[in-house]
Amino acid sequence: MKKMILVLVCVCITAFAFAGDFEMSIGGGIIGETIFGLEGNMTVEETILGNTIKTSTKSKNKSNLNFGAFFFFDATYVVGSLAYIYGYTQYEPTVDTYLNGSQVMGVQTTTKGSFHALELGLLGKYPFQLGERWKIFPLLGVSYILVLSGETRSGGDTDSWNTPSDANRLGFLGGVGADFLLTNSLFIRGEFLWGIWVPNKMERDAYKDGKVSIGNGPRLKLALGYTFR
Repeated sequence: MKKMILVLVCVCITAFAFAGDFEMSIGGGIIGETIFGLEGNMTVEETILGNTIKTSTKSKNKSNLNFGAFFFFDATYVVGSLAYIYGYTQYEPTVDTYLNGSQVMGVQTTTKGSFHALELGLLGKYPFQLGERWKIFPLLGVSYILVLSGETRSGGDTDSWNTPSDANRLGFLGGVGADFLLTNSLFIRGEFLWGIWVPNKMERDAYKDGKVSIGNGPRLKLALGYTFR
């Protein structure tokens, strides 16, 4: 994973160094995304007094939504961004208990959570001019979400996260963007990205004897930018 990030950074630096038609721009806007997956499951089996007791724990993700605002710096072939993210999650943990192969108990609850975070992003891009006002560009890069605070709500109880950094998350993003020129320097930018998100430490610790799935989902960004000419 670290090698993939290093390769991407090297590609961006190379493109930056050999860029011919070079422009710089800045801007900001809003961001919204949904993430599917990020589900976990594990099974624990033990024998007590000749009886086999098996506990199966599964977590089904019902919704995972992130919203926020971002600032970007664009150097033609490389885009860096800093975003504030508010995230909302809702999932259903289910615990089933079996005695000698027969189910004796099943409990399902609904757990909600939210968090505040900063996101650092680095995307490589290659723009194509379409007429006088439009540019389109493919995008490929990485994102790292730094969680500042978070809480979980279940059964009327609210628990703050003691170590919110355990929820930090690494993601890989790819997609397409477009700029529409309003004036010689002012433009509107839209992006559609698809993210692949690696399970974080909090999720891996919760299911350390089982499996946590990789998350993925669409991201939309809309911004207003200014090009220095």
